[in-house]
Amino acid sequence: MGKHQRRDKIARLISWGHWFTFINILLCLALGALYIETSPTSPSALATLYGILNWVGHFAFLPFVFFIILIFPLCLLVPYSRILRGWSALIGSLGIVALAADLLFYRQYGYHLNSYSLAQMAKDAETVFAGASFLIILGVLLGFLVLLGFELLIANYTWKHLQDLQRRRIGAPATSVFVFCFFASHLIHVWADAELYEPITQQDDMFPLSYPTTAKTLMAKHGFIDVESYQAQQQMLMAANNIKLRYPQNDLLCTKQNTDQAITVFVFDRLSAEQQVRLTELAGAAQLQPVEARLLGHPSREGGLFQFLYGLPDFYQDTIEQQNIAPAYLKPLDDFGVQVNWLASEHWGNELTLTRYSEQWLTEPLGSFAPKARNQINVVFLSADDLAALPGLLERSARHKIMVTALAPAGSESLLGQEQFMPKNMAVPLFERGFDIPAQPVAGLMDIMPTVLGDLMSCAGGTKNFSNGENLTADGERWPLIETYSPYIVIYDANEITILDNTGQFSVYDFDSFELKKGAEPPVPVLIDALKDLKRFSRDDRSSNDGQ
Repeated sequence: MGKHQRRDKIARLISWGHWFTFINILLCLALGALYIETSPTSPSALATLYGILNWVGHFAFLPFVFFIILIFPLCLLVPYSRILRGWSALIGSLGIVALAADLLFYRQYGYHLNSYSLAQMAKDAETVFAGASFLIILGVLLGFLVLLGFELLIANYTWKHLQDLQRRRIGAPATSVFVFCFFASHLIHVWADAELYEPITQQDDMFPLSYPTTAKTLMAKHGFIDVESYQAQQQMLMAANNIKLRYPQNDLLCTKQNTDQAITVFVFDRLSAEQQVRLTELAGAAQLQPVEARLLGHPSREGGLFQFLYGLPDFYQDTIEQQNIAPAYLKPLDDFGVQVNWLASEHWGNELTLTRYSEQWLTEPLGSFAPKARNQINVVFLSADDLAALPGLLERSARHKIMVTALAPAGSESLLGQEQFMPKNMAVPLFERGFDIPAQPVAGLMDIMPTVLGDLMSCAGGTKNFSNGENLTADGERWPLIETYSPYIVIYDANEITILDNTGQFSVYDFDSFELKKGAEPPVPVLIDALKDLKRFSRDDRSSNDGQ
């Protein structure tokens, strides 16, 4: 092949590559439009304009990068059209399949594909029916083969009609539009990031391979911080006057379980290390078993009491108190004829009264404790001064299922800073009899009432309609555990602990050593899941905008 002949052939291949890439850009734009359709409506004209510019620029840029890296060099090194067309069709079909899979996942979960999200998808698929993961893989493979055939058609068509396409003279105007949109969207984003203009920065995680989303922008997007207060680092958006409660999330449709054995839960406010040792001795003597789980209490007794009673994050506490709302699970229990008794010893603190949540929610004195064998739940509130009375109470509850725990860890009131959130510093005792709770890596106070109720009633959707906690007797992955200790959000994962405050600042620590991981950031999918789960029972203005 002569020098000029080879040069002309390379030029023709490069021109073909441009047209092949252009058609794939149009395909990507069509799929990209579905990301916009899924996302919340932009609240301002500037944010809408940015969204359009970003859509065009981003999905034009992605195929072009693949062309530059994976196709253009082969035009120079392997100037054979058949090889190049086959290779390009393979690359194009892989890219479109990946984009389509990411789109489907984003529409379902709200974040993009990565190792964490793939594991999450497989886990959720297997909960639907066994073998669902295999069907997903099979579907992806079939989709890839269909797209490969389509890409081969595009490659062959553009090669055979290259001269006709070149005469249309739309390449230069289209390229100008793509380049303008790309640079304009980036310039607008630079300004928005500097000015903390949230309607634009909250779009950072909309498209795949886009701007890395920060904890601040995610927390602002989900309504956990206000941008103005974030700038001033002052106030939290989670205040009661900003939350419109949706509790329960849906009407509770529950059925009574076959078992009707009575249950008694003994709750201490706070126990010192020495008192916990004594509690262990008393529990052993009553044949109670320690649960093989690290149960995390709450730094404050008030916050711990709320999490225990409602199974909700403590940032709902002020709203619940203002609206005088009783726990949602009480109504189905009453419908089933289950008697629920709330008893408190004389040493139980006045600041922990249940009337703060509902005026009709009264506790009876401990002397009124009258255990029955069936259809009864007793919740007995005790203080450290009542340890000596515990053996007698346990003996009177001999025919009951029993759980014994505490609200706040020993010495938590004296711990300062984020060290208080170390798992060993947050641990509270948990003993049981009759529940058969399997070993758990970690659990929280929000899990207690769902576990107690699990033997008495079964509700559509499980406990998710009235609690953020989980039934500890159920099998399944426990990570991550998401807790709120206002004004902090703490995410306990298998290897690390992420602590976020009300200004969006975060710290990541090693789970075992609690050493600060400098420069580490929480995984975006984990953070999105955490914020969505915490906001499950709120319907604030942002939520309505988000289409929740």
